Amino acid sequence: MGLFDRFYYGKAGQRDYTEANMPKNRISLFFLVLKDHIFDLVKVNMLQLLFWLPFIFWTYMNIAAMQSIDTESIEASTLLQQLSGYLMMWLIGLIPCIAITGPSSAGAAYVMRNWARDQHSFLFSDFKDAFKSNWKQALGVSVITSLIPVIVYTAVNFYSQMGKESPLLYVPLGIVLMLLLMYTVMLPLLYPLIVGYELSFVNVYRNGILMASASLPTMLLSRIITFIPVFFFGMGIFTGNAIMVMVCTLYYVFFGFAMSRLIYASFANGIFDKYLNPRIEGAQVGQGLRPAEYDELDVDDEDDEEEGMPTAARKTQDAESKPSGIRGLLNRKKQDDDLDIDDDDDDDE
Repeated sequence: MGLFDRFYYGKAGQRDYTEANMPKNRISLFFLVLKDHIFDLVKVNMLQLLFWLPFIFWTYMNIAAMQSIDTESIEASTLLQQLSGYLMMWLIGLIPCIAITGPSSAGAAYVMRNWARDQHSFLFSDFKDAFKSNWKQALGVSVITSLIPVIVYTAVNFYSQMGKESPLLYVPLGIVLMLLLMYTVMLPLLYPLIVGYELSFVNVYRNGILMASASLPTMLLSRIITFIPVFFFGMGIFTGNAIMVMVCTLYYVFFGFAMSRLIYASFANGIFDKYLNPRIEGAQVGQGLRPAEYDELDVDDEDDEEEGMPTAARKTQDAESKPSGIRGLLNRKKQDDDLDIDDDDDDDE
C-alpha cells in the first residue's frame, strides 16, 4: 500500500478485543472508541466543517450586525422590531446553509456508526462512499431541517400575537412547540437510518418518529449533551466573554461536529438494537459489546469446576482459604479445646 493509499484509506481502527475484555455497556464502549479515534475525529470534523462554513460565516455576519445596533438611542419597541427582523433574515439565510450539509452528515454518520460498534471503517473512502450513495435522502432530510426554524418562528410569532386576543390560540402554539421537540429528538436517528438500512424516504421518517417516541428521554439526553457547548458559546457572546467564545469556537473547529455524530451514533446503535435489529432477520445485536451469554458461561464454568474438583484438591483449597496469623492460631486453639473436651467426655464414659 502506497503513501497515497494509506492517506486515503487510513487505518481501520478496530481493537482486537477478546470476549473477556470487551466492554459490557455502551458508555464504556464510547470512551474506548473515543480514546482510539481522538485524532481521527479531527479529520472527520474537518470534512464536515467544509460544508458548515457557510452556516458559520452567515451566523457571524448576523451577530455582528445585531451587535452594531445602538440600543441606547432607540426605544424598546423599535429595538425588538429590529432584532426580530434580523432574526428572521438570519433564519431565511440558513435554509441553503443547512440544506447543503445533509450529504456530509450522512458520510460522517456512516463512519461514526462503524466506530461506535467497534467495526472496521476506512475514514476517507467510507465517508466518500456513504456521501455518494446516500446524498439524495440525506439532502431531503437537511432541506426539511433547514425549513423547520423559519416555520416554527413564524408560527410562534403568529399564535403569540393572536393568543392575546383569544387564549384558545395558545393550544396550536403548544402543538407547534411539541412538534419541534419531536423533530429535534428524532433528527439524530435519521442519518444513521439512512446509511444503515435500505428504507424509503417516508419509512426513514416513520421509523425515526416511532423510535424517537419510544425512547424520548434517551434521545432528549443526547441532544442536551451536544447542546452544552452551544449553550456556553451563546453565554460567551451574551456576556462578552471572549475566552469562552474562543474555547467553544476551537472545539467546533477541531472536534464539535464529529463528536456530536459519534454521540448520536452511540445512542442510535443502542436504540436500533432494542427496537429495530431484532425484527430484521440476520441483523446482529450488541455489536462491539461483550455477549450476554459470556458472563453466564463464566458463572456456569466456575460452578462446574468446583463441583468436579477432586476431594484432596478441595481440602487443599479449603485449607488455603482458612485465616492465617494470630486470628488463625486463635481459631485452631479453640478447635483443639473443643476436641479436648470431647476426649474427656469419652474417657468418663
